[in-house]
Amino acid sequence: MKNLLRSLQYFRPDAPRIAVVFALLLLSAGANLLKPWPLALIIDSVIGEKPFPHWLGEWDGQAAKAWLVMLFSAAIFALHLGQGLLSATQNYLAIQVGLGGLRRVRNEVFACLQRFSFRFHQGTKTGDLIYRASWDAYSFQTLFQQGMITFGTALFSLVLMVIVMCRMNMAMTLVAVATVPLLLLAMKIFGRQMRERGVVAQQADSQVTSLVQQNIVALPLIQSYNREDFEESRFTQQTAVAQEKRLSQHGSELLYWLAISVVFGLGTAAIVWLGSHQVLQNKLTVGQLLIFLAYLAQLYEPLNQLSHVGATVATAGTGAQRVFEILDTPEEVKDAPHTRAIQSSKLKVQSPQSLYESDIQPHAERATQNANEPLSVHGEISFDHVSFGYQKEQLVLRDVNFTLRPGESAAIIGPSGVGKSTLLSLLPRFFDPTLGVVRLDGVDLRELRLRDLRAQIALVLQEPILLPTTLAENISYGKPDATTAEIEAASRAANAHSFIEKLPQKYQTIVGEGAVQLSVGERQRINLARAFLKDAPILLLDEPTSALDAESETQVVASMFELMRGRTTLIVAHRSTTIRRVDKVLVLEEGRLTESGSPAELLQRKGYFARVVSGREN
Repeated sequence: MKNLLRSLQYFRPDAPRIAVVFALLLLSAGANLLKPWPLALIIDSVIGEKPFPHWLGEWDGQAAKAWLVMLFSAAIFALHLGQGLLSATQNYLAIQVGLGGLRRVRNEVFACLQRFSFRFHQGTKTGDLIYRASWDAYSFQTLFQQGMITFGTALFSLVLMVIVMCRMNMAMTLVAVATVPLLLLAMKIFGRQMRERGVVAQQADSQVTSLVQQNIVALPLIQSYNREDFEESRFTQQTAVAQEKRLSQHGSELLYWLAISVVFGLGTAAIVWLGSHQVLQNKLTVGQLLIFLAYLAQLYEPLNQLSHVGATVATAGTGAQRVFEILDTPEEVKDAPHTRAIQSSKLKVQSPQSLYESDIQPHAERATQNANEPLSVHGEISFDHVSFGYQKEQLVLRDVNFTLRPGESAAIIGPSGVGKSTLLSLLPRFFDPTLGVVRLDGVDLRELRLRDLRAQIALVLQEPILLPTTLAENISYGKPDATTAEIEAASRAANAHSFIEKLPQKYQTIVGEGAVQLSVGERQRINLARAFLKDAPILLLDEPTSALDAESETQVVASMFELMRGRTTLIVAHRSTTIRRVDKVLVLEEGRLTESGSPAELLQRKGYFARVVSGREN
């Protein structure tokens, strides 16, 4: 019930339409009440000998009765047509409202997934998140249409039918109502079982989605190692498990519906037996029995709907719960109360064209600012006794201390798995430190507005990311309002303009999945162009040349160092040609900063940096 009430909150914006739905429900129920009466009048008063109701007046003779048959037949058609139109309109509006709520749920889930930290996404199966955001979200529409509209319609129709039937024949009404306790008993016995089996079935289906997603990502690995048969066998086993769990769920539902059918069958048989006896005793006319049986069908229809609502809501409630688990997950990285804004900072070079034509000087020293005023960023970065672990008991970074002056560049080196990329991730607050403080221009990053902070940082990853859209949109992703001239200028600065001009639609060429495929070097230059256009004072580079061939690396490195000019830069690097050109080298070993200084200083210390550089040069 808690999940149902919470789910219905997503439909409150459509309250006026919901009111119209229930108004149409009332009219439709009224039309339903009238539908059996023309047939009863034909049977009792036209075919039979019962006098016509006084409001019809006197009708004698075969011609008059033939005219009445035509009139009543037309009335039957009109009532069915009117009720059908009312019902169709009501259902259309209900579906429209249901889809509106579904859209709101999906939007909120997507927004949550966008805000959650990397820790959340690294600890959750992508396929399971996709299943929850797409298929489980349908549960909200089901809960609205079944748990509210169908339940409301059925309950109103049930109460109305009972009132009308009581006025017609109390004894037969009591027999019909006697089936309700049996119905509630069946719902209680099977309801919990259906919910539990529904949870297990949805988890099994979610695992199937996860395996599909994992196999698509790992397909080169799978095919190169000839593991297709193994993966197919593993997937087949999981689909068999999913089939078994779904079959178990549907089996409990079928048993439930069988019990409901038995209850309805007993009630109908009892009504027919009692009503027939009353007709034989002249206590009831055939027409009245037909009306009562028609009302009985209309009574059992909402009862049947209510019984199905129990099964459907039980299953949908499971899906809604899985969605609420996402929505209720606390945000690990978020704005604190009273965060400080950041004043938009620009390098001395203002336009993308000048990014590669002008000489960018380092920023001036940071000025002292009032804590209540927006921070004017110059680019000083400091790590003050920073430790971090994905699990608190297993630290990846331990007591890291260093400072970069505005415009200064630093290379982070060290063995694999020591936390180099993790260190970079702390600056845009993909994670927050477990201990210690990361500062920008002397201010704790957690005191700054998150969106403003990330606007000051350009990030280029080892694996270049392209969205399935045009090259122009990819380059201007961080500056959607960029002009064509700005996009082309950024591309020239990244040495990407020449190859873009050779493509079929040039900057309007669609790239990415299912479209034009670019080499790794070309994709990386597009990523650099994106960073040029963003024109942020802080630049983070995570091994941007590690996957490139020699020719591509030469072009990318030239663009990369042009981009670094005048920007405070942290670069995870492994090539000595890159490392030697930075202002400072930071050596990480086992999560600790063991060396820090200029390349020339570290060469003289004969430590890790000197060993690595001399080994590569030899």
